[in-house]
Amino acid sequence: MAPVKTFDGYIFDYGGVLVHNQAEAELARMAELAGIALEPFAELYWAKRLDYDRGDLSGLEYWASIGLTAGKTLAPAVIEGLIEIDNVSWMNFDEPMWQWIEELRSAGKRVAMLSNMPIDMGLALKARTDRMQRFDQVTLSYEVRSVKPEAPIYEHCLEGLGTEAARTVFFDDRIANVQGAEMLGIQGVEFLNRDKVLGLFRS
Repeated sequence: MAPVKTFDGYIFDYGGVLVHNQAEAELARMAELAGIALEPFAELYWAKRLDYDRGDLSGLEYWASIGLTAGKTLAPAVIEGLIEIDNVSWMNFDEPMWQWIEELRSAGKRVAMLSNMPIDMGLALKARTDRMQRFDQVTLSYEVRSVKPEAPIYEHCLEGLGTEAARTVFFDDRIANVQGAEMLGIQGVEFLNRDKVLGLFRS
């Protein structure tokens, strides 16, 4: 991997990179609240997730669809509870990554967050934390109505970051999203092991 000085811009995915992936216990809590067995619930959770992330579905519509597919009618109070558990489940911050972001900024690098994220989570993250304020650019799928690995979401982030694609690196735990960035000339890194990545880029 090229040394840190090779890149002017650093783009980070959110889930699985800046925060730990959702714990199965949290998924189980949501399944229990919805009254749906865990295995089908987990499948339904992801089935229309990109539509939710893109803003094509509201939170109410997304969760109601999960319920209806499972033969359940979810009450508004239940949906409100599901949204809350879901939001919190994606706020288990991986602090060494955030420390590295501060180091990069101190070194004069440009940093961005690029995430497939539904509006309910985005609003909760903005209201409850200052995490988004730590970036030079934040591109969220629901705000630009595009999701990774579609080209427009990367283009929006890169334009806001203001760095050349060839001198920008993108970290994501999903290979399809990494490949989407590489199609635009951005250096992609599949983020599978945080310590390995930090070891490579801090050396």
